[in-house]
Amino acid sequence: MAAMELSLRRYVLLSLLAVVGIMIVVFTVMSAKQFLDGMDGMLRGTMISIARDSSVNAGHPVKALNFTIAADWQDLPKQTRQRFNPSQLVPFRLYKDIKRHSIFHRPDEAHFVMLVDFEEQQPVYVSQSFTPREPGDEPPFRMTREAWLLIIGLMVLLAFTALVLFMIRTIANPVERLQKWADGVGKGGELTPPPGFRYTELNTLASLFYQGMLSVKQSVRREQEFVRHASHELRTPIAVIRSSMELIARVRKEAPADKLSKPLKRIDNASHTMVDLTETLLWLTKADKGSLTTSVIQLDEQIGKVTEELTYLLEGKEIALTVETQPYKITQNATALRIVLGNLIRNAFQHTQNGKVTIVQEADKVTITNVEHRHDDFVSNKEELGFGLGLKMVNDLSAFLGWSYEYGKGDDGKYTVVIKVS
Repeated sequence: MAAMELSLRRYVLLSLLAVVGIMIVVFTVMSAKQFLDGMDGMLRGTMISIARDSSVNAGHPVKALNFTIAADWQDLPKQTRQRFNPSQLVPFRLYKDIKRHSIFHRPDEAHFVMLVDFEEQQPVYVSQSFTPREPGDEPPFRMTREAWLLIIGLMVLLAFTALVLFMIRTIANPVERLQKWADGVGKGGELTPPPGFRYTELNTLASLFYQGMLSVKQSVRREQEFVRHASHELRTPIAVIRSSMELIARVRKEAPADKLSKPLKRIDNASHTMVDLTETLLWLTKADKGSLTTSVIQLDEQIGKVTEELTYLLEGKEIALTVETQPYKITQNATALRIVLGNLIRNAFQHTQNGKVTIVQEADKVTITNVEHRHDDFVSNKEELGFGLGLKMVNDLSAFLGWSYEYGKGDDGKYTVVIKVS
């Protein structure tokens, strides 16, 4: 069962109102209690002072201000005796009996009594009573202190509610902008950088989200590039395997076993090439490429092998191929070198129908030149032939390995590629 969704705005509002409401109620009750305790304390102190300063005898109560001081319980006013039990009175404790309709009205009646028992004096009773006044002496309705405290508390709660609503709206607007931006950040193909959201936390969150989306998009792009590069690069070893299998199928019945060794060797080499190509292409798609393993390679032999593997591209064409190499050893990654040389030589073979292709190697520099003689009969399309992807891999590998790479076209239709592989 899915958890119930709750609006963040509503949650914050209700939480703050609940906390502040409880605080206001508690402080209102405490203030009212402190006020009444203070009034009771003043009244108690006044009664004790009057009892100390008054000398009374049984049957002769004394009136002082609005208080009655008596040595005998029966000398107190009747209304006081009716409301309190003398046997339950504790010395110096104030007892009161208040009657009123509600906290918003002034009490209709209020009666107070205290037993004062000094060691050096006889015990005396002190009482005070407030009874309803005559009509017209005061307004029929008068707000009490407790009512004022309650009203002030409600006003504070309303003011705080308005403040919270304003703050939530101030915060919610940037959050809603962040939500709209996040919803549309990946639409339209390009990632939209995050705008400013006023608050540092929201800007940080938007930046993290943007960087995450950017990382995801880059990963997807690398995977797409891997698929395109793989389909492009694996064509050569697949073609070698197919042609070798066709040759085996034609000659396997009559030819001796040693005649099959060459095409079988080509199939074996092509399969190893496919493994190396796949590993290198996966390396090209990594965000953190690290380093490639290296080995000592005979550059002239490597050029000869790659050229031989790609000669099937010359079938049915009128091309004069010239390969000039000299013995030279380099320390590089064999697969990366094979990819670069293979793409450059394949490009020259594919873009020439009737002309000349020259491959010259001098030390670590390889120059590949192709010239097409029949321009009217052949129009090259590099993207259709796949060299756009090959060029991308050549650029990536050359840049990463620090190889010098140049490509240019002459006025006579001559294409030249020069690369230094160390």
